[in-house]
Amino acid sequence: MEIQRELQRMGHGDHLCLVYETAEEQWDAVIPYMAEGLARNEACLYVIDDRALDEVRQAFISYGVDIDAHVRSGQFVFATKREAYLASGAFNPHAMIAFLEATVREAAAAGRTGFRVTAEMTWALGQECGCDRLIEYESLLSEFFPGSRVTAICQYNRKRFGADLIRDVLRTHPVAILGNQVCPNLYYETPAMVLGQGSPEQRVDWMIEQLQRFRGAERKLERAIQSRDEFLSVASHELNTPLTSLKLQVQSLTRALARGDGASLTREKVAGIVDRTDRQLRRLSRLVSDLLDVSRIHANKMTLELERTELRELVEDVVDRISGEFTHMGVRLDVVPGPEVVGHWDRSRLEQVLINLLSNALKYGAGKPVRVEVAADGARVYLSVKDHGVGLREEDRTRIFERFERAISASEASGLGLGLYITREIVQAHGGDISVESRLGEGSTFTVSLPLGARA
Repeated sequence: MEIQRELQRMGHGDHLCLVYETAEEQWDAVIPYMAEGLARNEACLYVIDDRALDEVRQAFISYGVDIDAHVRSGQFVFATKREAYLASGAFNPHAMIAFLEATVREAAAAGRTGFRVTAEMTWALGQECGCDRLIEYESLLSEFFPGSRVTAICQYNRKRFGADLIRDVLRTHPVAILGNQVCPNLYYETPAMVLGQGSPEQRVDWMIEQLQRFRGAERKLERAIQSRDEFLSVASHELNTPLTSLKLQVQSLTRALARGDGASLTREKVAGIVDRTDRQLRRLSRLVSDLLDVSRIHANKMTLELERTELRELVEDVVDRISGEFTHMGVRLDVVPGPEVVGHWDRSRLEQVLINLLSNALKYGAGKPVRVEVAADGARVYLSVKDHGVGLREEDRTRIFERFERAISASEASGLGLGLYITREIVQAHGGDISVESRLGEGSTFTVSLPLGARA
């Protein structure tokens, strides 16, 4: 579903509200959102109010989530309003922020990659809270979330809350989930504005900024459509190139056999035809594989087969397989294997990540040496690939990880331009991050960071 793909893009620092009217709308948002946190090795908390615990458990199970296993492992916790918001006997917004800060520290100490929480906010309808205190709390959350390793969905049943409070809820959340849509919130206001601390000038500035942001989002969509159309043109060309070469090889053999000229097909000539055919088939296979991966990612069907994996051994194996391409291009490939590091990862997918990064370095490295290195700092492991080639402009460093994007035009380099997008999605599916340091004309260093904690 589209909402699942949108929620997968949410990350640390995101503060969302869910305004729903039916149980289906509630579960279609909340369960995929929490399942994504489990997949990212985040500590997860669900605060229950109206619904019985068993009803919520059954909802998760019906969506294919083995919630009991995650509860037993300690990664997922159910709590009541009295165990969370009213733990001190009364609702205190500042105490809740302190609770979130402490929970994030505990999650990090346990090897988790972050903290994900959702709460049924109907508890706030009781006498313990009050609407003013609730909106104060939501405003404090909007200050707390940016830069944190926390993400949250506050659930509001529109049938239970009055229009005045729903209006203020929308004012305090940068992103709203409405029905099956995840909406950047044009009506969001800064905490100071919500609490009446902003001047009229600040409010006008904020309104202008929101309008400009909305127009910027429109322009981004227009560019994405243009990039998609360009990609389709490039894909047609890239797929046709190896097919044309294969067709020529087959035609050459067909003509020789039709003439009865088998003697001209010497061992060396046949070997050359087989070699060229094999190269084009491998190229075609890589192109099709990339297209299939993009389709799986878009449909939320890319799965990980996690197993005990020694990263240094994986790197050495990949380098051994790809070194022939570097030798053929006259490019030196240096390896710093680093310490022996064992994690619970999908080996074939991490091999794909490294192959993509090395192929990228070979393509854009200007024939200069390439260096691959493994390092670790206790909680995380780092895999980096450094080249000394064309480098990137500052404005391209984020864009190149997006679908249908490339740093240079299709006429300057072959390929579909999907490698870095697929690489990012694989890394993030492991609960990791990928970044790039680069200067134009001085090369690039791509660094993959992965958590060492075993995923549940």
